[in-house]
Amino acid sequence: MAQTRLVFILHGLRCPRSLPDRLLQRFAAHYQVDIHITTSAVSAEDMALQAVEQGCDYLIAVGGDGTIHEVINGVMRADAAARERVAVGALPFGTGNDFVRSLGVNDSLEQLEQLIASQRVRRIDLGRLSLPGEAGERVIWFGNIASLGISSAIVEQVRRLPGWLPASVAFYLSILLTLLRYRPRRMQLTLGDGEVISGDFLSLCVANGRYFGSGLGIAPMARLDDGLLEVVMIKRGGGLDFLRHLPSLRKAQPVLDERVRYLSVRSLLVEGQNCPLEVDGELVGQAPARFTLEPAVLRCLSAL
Repeated sequence: MAQTRLVFILHGLRCPRSLPDRLLQRFAAHYQVDIHITTSAVSAEDMALQAVEQGCDYLIAVGGDGTIHEVINGVMRADAAARERVAVGALPFGTGNDFVRSLGVNDSLEQLEQLIASQRVRRIDLGRLSLPGEAGERVIWFGNIASLGISSAIVEQVRRLPGWLPASVAFYLSILLTLLRYRPRRMQLTLGDGEVISGDFLSLCVANGRYFGSGLGIAPMARLDDGLLEVVMIKRGGGLDFLRHLPSLRKAQPVLDERVRYLSVRSLLVEGQNCPLEVDGELVGQAPARFTLEPAVLRCLSAL
């Protein structure tokens, strides 16, 4: 019988230097282990595609939300038959680590070993984002959250802050700094059933997972396997509003405010001018953008 094959894809800057040796010590006695270390912003995607095509059993993204995002997109480039063999896992060593919160996963090698040994695999949904372009449609898959509006400006602000700041501090500070100068953007949403919603939105989130921004439960009703995307629309607000609602966000509870609206959809089209779009913490383009939900399309290690 062939030995179970584990492939680890490590973020070249985020992961401790001792981690490859620790992974080998923990897993090499019982599994075939391959370790790849990224050297560029997109290399994890290509590594993931190659690992799936070569027939790995477990593909573990080691890093932050960006690394997991790349690995998922690499897996989804493979054909359906190859994807059915592999289970994607995560070992979080990033700044936000928001996607893994919806999986109940932490950075413990012991937990990862137990999940693999007990084959704790569940099927999860993925969001499919389609962006038009001169070269044709560009497709981006996401496991967690895509958003337009102030969240994209916050991502830009976080990048300008010193790297030594803790992730949560950098995010909250960036929110407050951005709220001082950001103005709502006019957007139009066309839902899958034909309903049209227009307005000036401070933020628009399209969520498969529940958390972003280092643990803020922006989409409290979101589930990774319910076949729906949760849309969170925020019309306007300021720094004091954010601070007032912070306890609800930290507990992943709905914000009780008339300016915040929640919807559950299977698809939607978002149109607007000067509306940058971020996915899993990475800026990827601007509206117009079409979102659809692909149910049960990824096999994933999960503690929940």
